[in-house]
Amino acid sequence: MHESISAQAAAWVEAIGAIFAVVGAAWVAAGESRAARLREERSRRDAAEKDARALLAIKTAALNLAILAATEIHNLHILLRKEDWRSRVGRVSPSRTLLAIEHMLTAFPIQSLADAPAMVEFSRFPAALETAAEVYANLEHAVRAAADPQRSAIFVEYTEQMERVDRSTKLRLKALKKVLNLDTQIETAATIAAKKEALGVPLAGLRN
Repeated sequence: MHESISAQAAAWVEAIGAIFAVVGAAWVAAGESRAARLREERSRRDAAEKDARALLAIKTAALNLAILAATEIHNLHILLRKEDWRSRVGRVSPSRTLLAIEHMLTAFPIQSLADAPAMVEFSRFPAALETAAEVYANLEHAVRAAADPQRSAIFVEYTEQMERVDRSTKLRLKALKKVLNLDTQIETAATIAAKKEALGVPLAGLRN
């Protein structure tokens, strides 16, 4: 009788041990699965953040190029309005500078903006530079061909043309800034960085 009870107790202990072993294995497997899911989610999140940072850098570069073009056109417009600078027309030409900036604009990988309205607005700036260069070139030819008394009126005419190009380019720059929406994206990136720093996450990845 005593042996029978001992045998039953041993069997129960063995059965309970087997149950705990199964439960333990299931708990470990569930923990590993959760850890794997967390790693996968972090990897996806990090990849998305990296793509967002890359796009932000591309959009910033596009805006800087557009600002450079608009600034060059504006400066040329201001120069044409200065009486003491007009005598230099024909000797100092901005064509090379305008063409160099135009080349940078046309060489920019516009498809990387990944947004049709942004691509359309950005594509207007090479044409604006080309128009400004054409206005100045026509001014040079007109001044060389005209007698001194006529040159003042010629300068007024072409300065007005350059002013229209300048005004149009400024409007295009505003439109580009709007579609790029950089302020919101920079603010979002800063918020993410602040949250990571608060959680003690290394920020080195943010600079990649």
